[in-house]
Amino acid sequence: MLKKYSLNDFITNYPLYKPYLAVENYTRICQGYTHPFYIEGETFTYYCENENAYKTFEMEVTQDTREFLGKMVDGEIPKILLTNESKLDYNQQFVGKCKSCKEYNIQLFLHVWSDKPIPSEETQVMRTDKNGEWKPEDELEDERANIYIEKIGVSPMIKIKIDSSIAKYFNRESNNFYFKALKSKNENLGIAAYAYFRRIIELELLNIVRDISKLESSDNEKIIELLNKYEASEKVHVIYENIFPFLPKSLQALGENPIKLLYNQTSQGLHTLSDLDCLERAEYIDTLLKFVIKKIHEEKSEILNIRNVIKELKNK
Repeated sequence: MLKKYSLNDFITNYPLYKPYLAVENYTRICQGYTHPFYIEGETFTYYCENENAYKTFEMEVTQDTREFLGKMVDGEIPKILLTNESKLDYNQQFVGKCKSCKEYNIQLFLHVWSDKPIPSEETQVMRTDKNGEWKPEDELEDERANIYIEKIGVSPMIKIKIDSSIAKYFNRESNNFYFKALKSKNENLGIAAYAYFRRIIELELLNIVRDISKLESSDNEKIIELLNKYEASEKVHVIYENIFPFLPKSLQALGENPIKLLYNQTSQGLHTLSDLDCLERAEYIDTLLKFVIKKIHEEKSEILNIRNVIKELKNK
């Protein structure tokens, strides 16, 4: 079954040169990003510098593209967009315009391609499927192409947005590393992003453990005992290997020890990982770090709010 995906997640969240599966099981009758005009009109979230906020943008083709490809036969894929093997393969510039202020715009350069030939009226033939039924070739699932899109250029690059709870939690040094990690991740620099996140873990993980030990929902005494053992032996793995039973229920609900998982990322040599492996790990570390820090922040805020309520009630 054909699946066509919105480009919002791709444009908003994907780094440069990371392929995005835009269409699965393409069929000839689908207008599935096989032409720049089919990408036009897609909307996505981006930072508008005129309004200093994230707004909805809309894709438009450039005037040159409109004049050139607009002369092609309507409804057909221009042969200039296909390889000699009939695979889709083209680079195209687009303009993303802010729908709010209607003035600010960005330039996007996209590479669009397919992994198999794109069927056409001329090449379509009838074949039998596994049940012996005659069908057009482009209706046979194992023959269908997938269509991919990647960003090969964006101007200006999307603003690095640091979650407020993270920015408040980290000190200046860690915030600097975090900004560099996100910037590297956005630019598809996996090794650099992973290296920055590892440094953040080295700087912040013990602080995170100390803050968890202060939460009323954790087993404070046991965690403090682990911290004392670490300070006596300087064997930090004593904490990370044994802390899980003493964590708040909100973190135990993960089913795995998030503190140990983060710590383990500092033990593997960068030279053993590919750039893609590092990029994936950077994504996972970012997600897990934000989850743990937000849970600490939420529990602190909740307790503070309840204490304020109790204080007000006692004064009534």
